[in-house]
Amino acid sequence: MLEEKKKYRQVIKATSIFGGLQFFNIIIAIIRWKAVAIFLGASGFGIVKLLNSTIELIGEFTKIGLDTSAVREISFAKANKEEKEVSIIVSSLGKMVWLTGIIGTIIVILFSPILSKLAFGNTNYTIAFIWISITLLFKQLSVGKLAVLQGLRSLNYLAKAGLFGNLLSLIITLPLYYFYGIDAIVSVIILSSIISLVISFYYSNKVSIKIIQISFKEAFFQSKSMLKLGVMLSVQGIITLAFAYGFQIFISHNGGLNELGFYSAGFLMINSYVNLIFN
Repeated sequence: MLEEKKKYRQVIKATSIFGGLQFFNIIIAIIRWKAVAIFLGASGFGIVKLLNSTIELIGEFTKIGLDTSAVREISFAKANKEEKEVSIIVSSLGKMVWLTGIIGTIIVILFSPILSKLAFGNTNYTIAFIWISITLLFKQLSVGKLAVLQGLRSLNYLAKAGLFGNLLSLIITLPLYYFYGIDAIVSVIILSSIISLVISFYYSNKVSIKIIQISFKEAFFQSKSMLKLGVMLSVQGIITLAFAYGFQIFISHNGGLNELGFYSAGFLMINSYVNLIFN
């Protein structure tokens, strides 16, 4: 009975923390997207959306659900007080996020002309895709750190990492859009991923975990269960992103970047306001 009450308290605490901070995250998102729409215009908004959506889709493929499956594995080991197992899982996850992040980056670099042609109907954005390919590595490393915080139930640090990452990204990137407009898009995408990475590293370092030195071969062997579960869990996310991305490409090719910008801005703002009410 006492254990049950403790679990309920943890659930209420988690809900309170994330519900409250999610409110501020949505406010930040509303400000960011409104500013982007004002500073870049409809076509600029469309460019941002297509670049981000392309990277998100490839990222969903290459991270193979590690952000979800790792949380389960770490949480299970922590609940059973298997500290050595936690260290092994965290160490293996650290290797795997490097591997999957590098694979994603290489894929974008190699196929950048094709991705530009697919998204924009021309190869004018090949260099842009090559530059932002590095964000796949940064995002994957950040995902790994946040998965550790969530698995260890360091909810306070996890919530702060999300809030301060978004806030700092807003403060730093908005002036770039204001002064440089469309020319700042690639720089902003890269900077935002670096900020998220730095913040996630900062808060994950506050949690004491013994890291074990293991090879990539050992890490892959230890991560088999995570990878199997991750693949199953990532299917739905991939399908959802693929359909959304396909629709964006359809609008871009048949209407243009202006139409895509208007559609994306409207869609994001409506979602943000609805989420604001619910949260």
